[in-house]
Amino acid sequence: MTPKIDTNSVRLLLAHYAKAREVVTYKELTERLAITPPHSIQQLVQLLEACQEDDAALQQPQIVSVVVQKNGLNCPRSGFFQKLKALGLYQGPDQGPEAQMWHQNELEKAFEFYR
Repeated sequence: MTPKIDTNSVRLLLAHYAKAREVVTYKELTERLAITPPHSIQQLVQLLEACQEDDAALQQPQIVSVVVQKNGLNCPRSGFFQKLKALGLYQGPDQGPEAQMWHQNELEKAFEFYR
């Protein structure tokens, strides 16, 4: 059984990566947080989306930008961008050069904010 994980513990771990100017994959993050199957990625996504909402409300850089896919592009899943659209923070496509550029800019802001 997965222990109860809240957004504060997620944010602390993400801040560690941001401070180190590093990214982490979704899979690695589920392992670090000890989120177990079934549906471990979906459980993680719910926590990450709550963090996105918090950052939007606080007008802070998206700390979740340190979480990326394991596809070599170092970019988040399309759900990251869909949530940003729902929050009114991003209006571009969910993937491709525009999304990658927006993500890279936000990642740099997060690195700077949490240094």
